[in-house]
Amino acid sequence: MSFFGMFGKDPKDLFLSFNPMGSHWRVVTWNFDLNDPSLRRWTIEVHAHNSARIIHWEKGAHEELRFFEGTKLERKRRIPQNDEELKALMNLSIHSTLKYGVEVNHEFMVTPVPGATTQDIQTETKALLWIQATFETLSRALDGMKNKRELILTGACFSGKVPESGEDVLRIIAFNLDIFFYMRPDFTLQIVVFDDKNLGHGEAKSPTFQQIIKVTKPQFYDEITKLLHKLAQVGEIS
Repeated sequence: MSFFGMFGKDPKDLFLSFNPMGSHWRVVTWNFDLNDPSLRRWTIEVHAHNSARIIHWEKGAHEELRFFEGTKLERKRRIPQNDEELKALMNLSIHSTLKYGVEVNHEFMVTPVPGATTQDIQTETKALLWIQATFETLSRALDGMKNKRELILTGACFSGKVPESGEDVLRIIAFNLDIFFYMRPDFTLQIVVFDDKNLGHGEAKSPTFQQIIKVTKPQFYDEITKLLHKLAQVGEIS
């Protein structure tokens, strides 16, 4: 029996039992909404039916790992110094949650929207160029953080059905941008981007960009998938 197992569930077993499959709402955050700027926190939330599994990895005076089932604290443990196995399991849980949040929308993204016109294609082509340029700028900024430990990543990804509204969304917050990909019931993709520069997250009232996508959904899907993959790589616990 491991040291962890002597005093409750082994964190390794809790990681291995963690599975985002079948969840309807998922949240992954990096140092998001911290009251203490000296802390570093990674969080994962997976909501399914009437249950929720939540994992917090926090760095402060020491490193601590907490598992919740709903609001109930299931396990709390200080992380041994340089525990590479637990880091790998936390990073794997983050990646698997993000991956599922993207892949669950695949069928929607390849389903054609009837009634698309030549004008739709022309408008969407211009919109795709804007998204590609914007996401490339974000990717370069993320790359610039890799070897600069003084720079702190603040970001979030929300995917699934918004609890308050029931809307299907894939949302990414990175740097000053708040990006929404709404999956509408008529199979159109509505993209809305807010620029919160100098305002704080969620403070911008008017979108910088918005567009309804009918024809080129797979291309936009590819762009947000690549951006999310980059965010996940840069945001790994090391």
